[in-house]
Amino acid sequence: MPPDSASPRPDSTPAGLTQAEVRSVIWGAMLALFLSALDQTIVATALPAIAADLGDLELIGWVVTAYLLTSTAATPVLGKLSDQLGRRVVVHLCLATFLLGSVLCALAPSMLVLVLARALQGIGGGGLITMSQALVADVVSPRERGRYSGIISGVWAAAAVLGPTLGGFLTQYLSWPWIFWINLPLGLLAFLVIDRQLRRLHLARRKARIDYPAVVLFAAVTTAFLLALSWAAIPGGHLAPETLVALAVFLLGGAVLVLHQRRAAEPILPPRFLKDRVVGPLLAAIFLVFGSYLAAAVLLPTFLQVALGASPDETGLLMIPMMVSGTISAWRAGVYASRTGRYKGPPLLSLPLSIATLLVLGFTASLLTPIAASLLFMLVGLGIGPIFPMTMIAAQNAVERHDLGAVSGAVGFSRALGGAVATAAASALVLGLLARRLSGHLESLEELVRRALSEAERLAVAETFGVLFFATAGTLALGLLLFARVEVRELRGDRPIMGRTPPPRG
Repeated sequence: MPPDSASPRPDSTPAGLTQAEVRSVIWGAMLALFLSALDQTIVATALPAIAADLGDLELIGWVVTAYLLTSTAATPVLGKLSDQLGRRVVVHLCLATFLLGSVLCALAPSMLVLVLARALQGIGGGGLITMSQALVADVVSPRERGRYSGIISGVWAAAAVLGPTLGGFLTQYLSWPWIFWINLPLGLLAFLVIDRQLRRLHLARRKARIDYPAVVLFAAVTTAFLLALSWAAIPGGHLAPETLVALAVFLLGGAVLVLHQRRAAEPILPPRFLKDRVVGPLLAAIFLVFGSYLAAAVLLPTFLQVALGASPDETGLLMIPMMVSGTISAWRAGVYASRTGRYKGPPLLSLPLSIATLLVLGFTASLLTPIAASLLFMLVGLGIGPIFPMTMIAAQNAVERHDLGAVSGAVGFSRALGGAVATAAASALVLGLLARRLSGHLESLEELVRRALSEAERLAVAETFGVLFFATAGTLALGLLLFARVEVRELRGDRPIMGRTPPPRG
């Protein structure tokens, strides 16, 4: 049947796009993804200047935390809404929210206003992450998506590397508000690149009532859990009143949410995802694997500087091999998936490399040089990289087209939640072990970096990180076992119908 006479179905492929237009959608989606990923890291090097300008040092940590909280909570909600309202509406909403938050951040007259603006910015940023994945799935068949995994992984790696560097450059040579002003031209460019093609996507909307109470409840429960996690990670904070209140809100609200979602016609995270023999194990596996990876990446600078004596400038360079190796192995895994139609092999073969390398790091933590540690972490990244594109490709392949936004949001949420839980747990483990071995009170890892330590204390730090590497290897092993349970389903090769049709009216 010719493209312009085909009636769109929920599981049909989008009609009316040429190959050049497909590439335009993908590049626009990648630019939107870069925007969100960049704002997770660009603020870090500007925090001292922000604190000096706005004061309220007790709130400075929330400039980063507020963004992560709201972006995590928004990820599955906006993914589900895009299945119901259409991608174009939600992409516009996310970009507008993100850019409005950026403007308010740049103009913030106080630290409190900045934190609130970052929370608003995070809502848009979390949605952009989900929309970028869903848009690629809309215009590329499951089997072909692997070819774009290198681009997606490269965007994340570029944001991680460029964020702190760009933030420091803009703060030093202009002023800290420019780390937010720079989002405006990038956001407008993403809008212009992607909007014309979004008008041409013939994607059927779900005729279902939006469950606004569930949206609010889900966001509140997720935020309460992450707040409790953040406060509990502070030494002695697990019994603090604010931690207990947040935990109570999470438990009570979570129970209400579960009961509500069981009766809902269109749940935010459909229970059928958890029952599916592909999606269910994938969500559990990526929770553990990405959590392990992020915890290691976040704590690696402390290990390099405090235990091994690397300078801050050297630390940034020493972390690049891990990010680059993960990007390369993710890209190669994606190419394999596109050629063979299979997705389980690369992670099953590569994850044992990461586990073995982390065990070596655990045994040799006190003997390493900074360069040797960097090379070992390059192997960790090489081993973990393939599972990231494979989980998204396999999950999207397992559902109907009308669930692409929801399942993309579910995978993104599982990754973000795993990262938050693992990072908090890893930080608490390191601080708890060091509290017994170092003199004086230790509040945070940042304080550990600033403190002058003797050689014996540096050795204690190295041995403590050795314990962390062992724990991370164990968590990765559990993630590998869960991924091994994922059912094998050949990737579909149904390509989008190419051709030109007039855009839909209205």
